[in-house]
Amino acid sequence: MQPKHLVSDDIIFYAFRYCLGRQTYAVSDFVHEVIYFAEKLHVRTKTIMIKEINEAIASNRAGSDFDKAEWMRLKSMLEWQEE
Repeated sequence: MQPKHLVSDDIIFYAFRYCLGRQTYAVSDFVHEVIYFAEKLHVRTKTIMIKEINEAIASNRAGSDFDKAEWMRLKSMLEWQEE
């Protein structure tokens, strides 16, 4: 399934900030959509997202175990895209 809309990095980042740390299906939806166009995100956006995911996991603020697994999946994809 391809994403329905392509939006700016700013909107993606706002959604990221909203979802990070929540325990809701929105985390899975967000990660699923972002993975499809991660390669189009600006390097700076990816770098900040990776940093904030690391911080949330380290401080136990990444949500439930399921949410944490989703954030780790996104982080892996973003790191792979940066290489």
